[in-house]
Amino acid sequence: MKYFAFILLLFCCYLSNAQEYSTLRGYVTNVQSIPLQGVYVRVTNLSVGTVTNEKGQYELRLPEGLNRISFSYIGYTPQYLDLIIKPRITQNIILEVADNELGAIRVTNKKKDLSYDIIQKTIDQKEIYINQYTTQKRSIYVKSVEENTYSRAKKEKQKKDEPEGEDPFNLADSISKLNLFEGNFVQHIKPPTGFKEEKMAAKKWGNQQTLFFTSTTDADFDFNQNLIFSKRLGDNAYISPISSTALLAYKYKLLGSRFEGEFKVYTIRVTPRKIGNALFTGEIEIWDSLFTLKSVSLEVSKNSLILYDAFRISQEYTFINSMRVLTTERLEWQVKNGTSKSEGYCDVRYTNYTFDSTYAKKYFNDEVGMTHDDAYEKDTSFWALLRPIPLTRDERIFINYQDSMQRVRLSKHYLDSVDSIFNKPTVLKILWTGYSFISRDKKILWNFDPAIGLIDPVAIGGFRIRYSVNYFKKYDNFKTLYIAPFLNYGFRNGDLKGNLAVRYKYNPKKQSTISMNTGKYFGFVNNFATIRDIFNRNNFYEENYLRLSHSNEIRNGLYLNAGIRNTRRKDLGDFKFNADFDSAFVNNTPYTFNTHSAFEATIGISYTPKQLYLQEPKQKIILGSKYPTFSLAYQHAFTGILGSSTKFKSLDFGINQKFNIGIFGTSEYAVSLGGFLDTSRLRIMDYRYQRGGDPILLIPTMYGYQLIDSTFATFQTVLESHYHHEFNGFITSKIPGIKQLGIKTSVGGGILLVPERSYHYSEILFGANRIFKLGRERLKIGIYYVLARSNTQGITSGFKFSLNPYNANTSTWSF
Repeated sequence: MKYFAFILLLFCCYLSNAQEYSTLRGYVTNVQSIPLQGVYVRVTNLSVGTVTNEKGQYELRLPEGLNRISFSYIGYTPQYLDLIIKPRITQNIILEVADNELGAIRVTNKKKDLSYDIIQKTIDQKEIYINQYTTQKRSIYVKSVEENTYSRAKKEKQKKDEPEGEDPFNLADSISKLNLFEGNFVQHIKPPTGFKEEKMAAKKWGNQQTLFFTSTTDADFDFNQNLIFSKRLGDNAYISPISSTALLAYKYKLLGSRFEGEFKVYTIRVTPRKIGNALFTGEIEIWDSLFTLKSVSLEVSKNSLILYDAFRISQEYTFINSMRVLTTERLEWQVKNGTSKSEGYCDVRYTNYTFDSTYAKKYFNDEVGMTHDDAYEKDTSFWALLRPIPLTRDERIFINYQDSMQRVRLSKHYLDSVDSIFNKPTVLKILWTGYSFISRDKKILWNFDPAIGLIDPVAIGGFRIRYSVNYFKKYDNFKTLYIAPFLNYGFRNGDLKGNLAVRYKYNPKKQSTISMNTGKYFGFVNNFATIRDIFNRNNFYEENYLRLSHSNEIRNGLYLNAGIRNTRRKDLGDFKFNADFDSAFVNNTPYTFNTHSAFEATIGISYTPKQLYLQEPKQKIILGSKYPTFSLAYQHAFTGILGSSTKFKSLDFGINQKFNIGIFGTSEYAVSLGGFLDTSRLRIMDYRYQRGGDPILLIPTMYGYQLIDSTFATFQTVLESHYHHEFNGFITSKIPGIKQLGIKTSVGGGILLVPERSYHYSEILFGANRIFKLGRERLKIGIYYVLARSNTQGITSGFKFSLNPYNANTSTWSF
């Protein structure tokens, strides 16, 4: 047996070396026998290549057998050869100068613009430039600047209103009119999807919310691709002026031509055939003979923008070692917020290109960006040596001032003096906006409710007062602690209720969080009751509770959530209510039941394959995935633990995804299947309810159905499915009169199957919405027509309205 294993091992080694390699070498010259340096020699079937030296010589080590070799050089006609590689093979190549291909075109219609032929040839040549390398590495310098102008009233308001999501411990800049970001990146690319960004150095001044390209993942304006998508700009994918379908979407006009060296350059005007959301307007330059972009200067359609009011892209290309590469990029934008306006630009320089490098097998993975530990600690001398773009006078003054103030700002004396101004109580704070106390040195923030907050808007059992305080602590390692006590007192019943919430994030890189909630308050029999039922007496009971939960990312995209809850439940049969308030509801009688305890445990996992992320030194930033999220949740109520008398089990499976469909818009779907496995000791507040529709407001389409006539309980398996598609102006941008109003359309629908009731329900909805600007905020207001059918209601229909706020920090709508 040992001899057999040894012979087998020798045989495997022989097979592993059975394929022999040989060296292919030769010279590349022009027709005058002059050596050509920088000719790109590529083995297309192996995706490897090399470049000729100053003698025109090349050399490649290749496996024996048939290989396809290409030879390409600027201004010369490429050659393609199918060679059988064998020992000591030599292949010399003579490249011919490319003729002016357009000169051979016969234009039979004198009115025909030559630009269409130029564009068509550029489209035909795209694949050459898309596939010109196997890997690419480049250095990127970014300077993103924004200047803000405010009215006097706006300046005063600006001091009080910080953008949501901003770090409360970051000091506002004294020269507030400028926001600035500088960054130094190294980018690695392996087509078609391999990408990784290294943030070598970065510096931030001012508010970064509307600054563009603070990460190279913000956008990739590669016009050789048919569609270009940037989540920071909006929900649309844009059609490139040289996409495969560009001639159907754009009109072109040849504005002129000129010579740069031996090459002619054409300047072409680009305009949409019809005003649409997903199209550019501007000018592009194309090299003759090479038929590829030399430069672009294009404006993005205003109707497609959400946060920005105008956006322009300018690029310059050149050739390095016969490779066409991007060298400079300038992005310009404008943001208007009522009486204020921000104008910004971003200058980007691309240098130090290298091609066809070898990377480790798993180098290109879900981590598309990583920040070096010392990236944010670079000093003034580092930036002075690095900057390829001179600072303007205002930028120089601004940066010098900020750098000179940096040490002062970090001193305890300075932080205390700034805090004392912030912490000064005022009548407005105490009565209306709320009082806050901050210690930037210790990174501690206290928030106290204002006097107006004493009045409980949801007063159960007559007039009640409430008060809450919260404490937030941020540690240097980005761990956070949040504590929020809350008290509530009712005068009619003389009852004191309250809650204490504690949340501690102990591992920001893994989103690891432990939470606790404990207290005595009112519980809902049905948390998802309709608006007309939510405040009914029979939807409330009293509970003493303790909840503990933990969430953690086990590996990238895989999350585990677990929790336990112990609750003592008591009805409100002896509770005194407000009779005047009772008259607003029908059958407004409290639900009565025996006082009991419940102990429940939950565990859930969710997994998003190929979840992309940026790795910062102290935290992880999730970018999303092109794959759906799968989730599984199990809940179990136990008897006998801490006096618990409930017993039930439930299991749920779900899948959801949101994705872009190019110029046609954005789609989202959610499917869930689940229900109770055991209902032996199930209490009414543990029931699962299928929510009925609200009279006017649209229920978020992924979470409910619009025209179910009444809420009902379910005890077995239920199948829910939802779908919604936003056209993002694909339809309305082509309709005169409608496109000017900025109205966009959407469609959606859903199916509900409840076998235990033999109930099935389906609906379809058609919507129109418009984005409104409220200062810094964006709000989408919509109206929808819903058509539904069920085996109990028949066919029904109605109109619904929606209010949908925009989160600028995540570039997403709330639903």
